[in-house]
Amino acid sequence: MSNQAQVDALEHLLIAVLKSSVTNGLSLDHLVAKAQGSLLGSDGPGSPTEKAQAVSYLNHIAAIAGR
Repeated sequence: MSNQAQVDALEHLLIAVLKSSVTNGLSLDHLVAKAQGSLLGSDGPGSPTEKAQAVSYLNHIAAIAGR
């Protein structure tokens, strides 16, 4: 299985979980803020550029899930 196929699968799973969580009363903003904190903290990717790119992509995913 290619890395792209794995990323695609995880992306779709994440969107489904986010949509379900929002439907069940959780705040999308809260979930995204928690993920952003993790990305920007020590658990996130190494360089500031990688962290910024990861947060940007997370915001893209949140926008899709918020539809």
